[in-house]
Amino acid sequence: MCALPHSLSLRCTALRQIIIKSALATLGVVAGCAVVVFAILSFGFPGTLCGWCEQLGNYGFAVKYASLYYSYTDNISDLARCAEDSIFSENNGYITEYCTQLVDDDEFDEYCSLRDEEIAQGSPYIIFSYRHYIYGAVAEAEYLEGNTELALGFAVEALDPGFSRENFSADGKVNYAIQSFPVNNALGSLALTVIERGDKTAATDVLKVLANVNCASDEEQTYLDTLSGALEKTG
Repeated sequence: MCALPHSLSLRCTALRQIIIKSALATLGVVAGCAVVVFAILSFGFPGTLCGWCEQLGNYGFAVKYASLYYSYTDNISDLARCAEDSIFSENNGYITEYCTQLVDDDEFDEYCSLRDEEIAQGSPYIIFSYRHYIYGAVAEAEYLEGNTELALGFAVEALDPGFSRENFSADGKVNYAIQSFPVNNALGSLALTVIERGDKTAATDVLKVLANVNCASDEEQTYLDTLSGALEKTG
């Protein structure tokens, strides 16, 4: 093959450099536009971005967009979305933050009734309490973060709405009234986490609470006895 003349070779090299620089400049403009568009979507349409993140299974990002959207609406359903995405993200920090906000909301009890009704209509054979789902999640998260006494306070508060978790003490002093023990309640969920971790100290604390539970049915008593037996063998 014949070599290209030197002058033509230089022109080809220069042309390639121009093409590369143009491509990089175009890419930079596209990237810059993408950043601007993403920023606009983030602040202008956080609910939409939250939905995209949920569909992709990225609940960590979804929580943040849900939280931003809630700051715009102040609607408890949007706060519940923050709490639920936090649970799906399995991030204890997010769970303790947003689930606590949710259970402390003045509209929480009313919202739980609405969600329980929706769940019953959609799946009548599923035994599920939204209240205990949220309380159970925050109780487990607090326990996993090393706050066993606060975790128990949340679990007791779920079963005794008139009780305040700040008043709970693991020393055995009873200042609450648990008159029923439904299946899959918050305290039961916490107990299962303690059993799974083989935590004998926490198991002893949970047993102190279970000793003061009054069951409303034979089914509840069976559930209580099963948990108590497993806790006694923990550690």
